[in-house]
Amino acid sequence: MSEQARKSQREMRANLLASFGTGVTIISFTNPMDTLKCRWQVAACGKDVTFASFSRNIISVEGLWSGLWRPGLPPNMLAMGCAIGCRNGFYPTIRDSFGYLTQGSAGPTGMFFAGLASGCAGYVIASPLLQVKTQMQAEAGIVGKDGLYETGNRVGSAPTYRSSFHAFRAIASSGEGVLGGVRALWRGAGVIVGRGAVLSATQLMTYDNTKKQMKASKLMQDGPMLHVLASLAAAAVCTTCSMPFDVVLTVYQSAHSFGGDRLEHYGRRGPLGCATVMFKESGPTIFMRGWTPAFMRLAPTCVASFWLYEQLRKLVGIGFLD
Repeated sequence: MSEQARKSQREMRANLLASFGTGVTIISFTNPMDTLKCRWQVAACGKDVTFASFSRNIISVEGLWSGLWRPGLPPNMLAMGCAIGCRNGFYPTIRDSFGYLTQGSAGPTGMFFAGLASGCAGYVIASPLLQVKTQMQAEAGIVGKDGLYETGNRVGSAPTYRSSFHAFRAIASSGEGVLGGVRALWRGAGVIVGRGAVLSATQLMTYDNTKKQMKASKLMQDGPMLHVLASLAAAAVCTTCSMPFDVVLTVYQSAHSFGGDRLEHYGRRGPLGCATVMFKESGPTIFMRGWTPAFMRLAPTCVASFWLYEQLRKLVGIGFLD
C-alpha cells in the first residue's frame, strides 16, 4: 500500500471518529425539539390549538425533562452517532472520488450524490434505532401510579415499551422468525433512508457549496463565521426537502404503537398508503406540518454540528472540510 493510500485511510478513520462524536453530542442537546416535533405531528389537536400553546402545555404539565428531553434519548443518540458518523465520515471520500472521475473538483451535482450515498449508508444502519425513538417519542407522557398514561396521545393506556431495549425485543419478536424480526426492525426503512439520504444530500451540498462559493469570491475566509452562515443555509434547504418524508414516517411508525383505528387507518398499507390517506384527508400542506419545530431543531443542530465537526476535524489533524 502506498503512503498516499495509508494517509487517505488515516484521514477517513479520523473523519469517521469526528463525525460519530458530533452526532452523539449534538442530539443529546437537541432531543427536546425532536420529541416536540414528533408529538406535534401525531397529536389529535383541534384547529384552535397552536404549536406554541401545545409546547407550553407539555412543559407546564410534564416538565422539560420528562415531557421532551428523556423520551427516546438513548436510541436517538446512538442513531445519530451512526447516521452522522457515516454521512459526514464518508462524504469527503465519495465527493473527491466524483471529482477524480471528472478530472477536477466536485461541483454541486457531485456534492449532492456524495451526500446521497453517504447519507443512505448511515440511515440504513440507524433505521431500527430511529424506529424505536420515534415510537417512544410519539407516545410520551406522564405515567401514573396505576401504570397508565395520564397525559400525551395515549391517555388511559399502558406504555407500549418499558425501555429502549424492551422496544427492540418487542419489535423484533412481532415478526415471524429471524427474517420476520429483521423486517419488523427495518419497518418503514424505505422512508427513513429516503428522508435521511435527501436530508444528507441537500444539507451537505448546500453547506459545502456555500463554503466553496464564498471562499472563491473572497467574501469570507474559512472559519467559524463562514461555518455558521453555510450551516443556516443548509438547515433551511434540508428542512424543506425532508419534511414530507418526516411527517409520513412519524405518522406511519407511531400508528404501530398506538394500534386500534389509527393502525388500521395509517399503518396497514405501508408508508406510501399512509401518505395517500394523509393527502386525501388534509391536502398537500399536511406534509409541511411541523416545519417550524423541525427548522428550530435543525438550525441550531446544523450550526452546532458543523461547527463541532469542523473543530474535531482540526483537532484530529485533518483540518477544515475543503
